[in-house]
Amino acid sequence: MDGPLRIRRAARGALAGRAVGPVDPWLARLVKLVPAEVVAVYLAGRPLAAARFADQWPVVCLLLVVIVRAWGSSDRRGPQWISVAIATVSFALWVQATGGRFLGWSLPADAAGLAVLVWTTLVPVFWRGDETA
Repeated sequence: MDGPLRIRRAARGALAGRAVGPVDPWLARLVKLVPAEVVAVYLAGRPLAAARFADQWPVVCLLLVVIVRAWGSSDRRGPQWISVAIATVSFALWVQATGGRFLGWSLPADAAGLAVLVWTTLVPVFWRGDETA
């Protein structure tokens, strides 16, 4: 069974060049590459972590992104590591855009917000996933 977050590119038919099998359009790829579930966990836990664990909380959530996305993009071939890596970068940008620090490093919130917009818009254009079997 394919993971619900796995991104699929249509395989091409040998003769007609038509797509064969399911394919994820741009918007579906965008939704699958933004780790909204862990961004929500991060934002909900940030006030609780502020006093003692402010520097560790983004790292814990980054590990959650890797775990959830590896599981969610798995099929018989294993996790879709490119999707996991993209979701990881997306999460780090979201941390910055919401005014957080990541590994002691921060961007101005405006620059991080613009980076989120450009990243989440363009990455699904270029990463189309694995070919369907």
